[in-house]
Amino acid sequence: MEELQLDRLLSEENLSTLNKLLNIFSQAENKYGILSLAEGVISDEDLIGKILNSVVTDTTLELLQKWNNITKMLETLSNEETLETINQALDLVKLLNKSGILDPIKGILQDEDTLGKVMSALINDDTLNLLSNWNNLVKLLQTVSKEETVNNINELMELYGKLKSTGIMDVIKGILEDEDTIGKVMNGLINDFTLSLLANWGQITNDLSKFDLTNFKYYTLLINETGEALKEEKIERITHWWQLLGLLKDPEIQVGLGVVIAVLRHIGKYHMKYIETNGTQS
Repeated sequence: MEELQLDRLLSEENLSTLNKLLNIFSQAENKYGILSLAEGVISDEDLIGKILNSVVTDTTLELLQKWNNITKMLETLSNEETLETINQALDLVKLLNKSGILDPIKGILQDEDTLGKVMSALINDDTLNLLSNWNNLVKLLQTVSKEETVNNINELMELYGKLKSTGIMDVIKGILEDEDTIGKVMNGLINDFTLSLLANWGQITNDLSKFDLTNFKYYTLLINETGEALKEEKIERITHWWQLLGLLKDPEIQVGLGVVIAVLRHIGKYHMKYIETNGTQS
């Protein structure tokens, strides 16, 4: 058994390896004196104790336990793309340091009170809400960044500036801040009349298109004079037909009756055309 082990030890391959190892030790000793230095270190119990205490610590043991992770990290760091990224990051840090930006950042990080305020400003309900609606925010920014939208916003801001300079915006703000006034405005806009107006808007606009606007002053005159005539204090009660005969002597009554006759004539003329068109007597 011992002869078999000896034969394996003295095999050509093992002897070649042993010779190479001896050559390495010989060169290490002759050129650098490493073996003598190692012998001196090993013979010095105090020094060897310090070396062992520095090598065998909680930190080194923890590193040994995480050796696989360390090797994976080293493999990642040795990647060419990773090294390029690290170099770019270092270049950026150099530029920031050269520009003096890093100094206030370091000051903020060292000041717990300031750092707390910064973190509170960054992490709050508003920022979390923004992050949760990030997709909507991006869509909004895409819309706002369009040239047409930017032009519209500029025109709107110019209009706002003009309204502000003329004092109209102050009036509008005052109305909006006055609950009583805004309530009256809303009641004026939303009521049975306005809802009916909206419901019949098509028919109304169609009928209004038939107005001869060149006669608008006459419409206004007729409405004003009718309003004056309808005032209760100017209405005279007629109880007998001979009172009408007496009133016919009044020039104003005579002209008024002429106006009424002219109006009645036009109404009759229109209605006759309507009967002819529709073939009814309604």
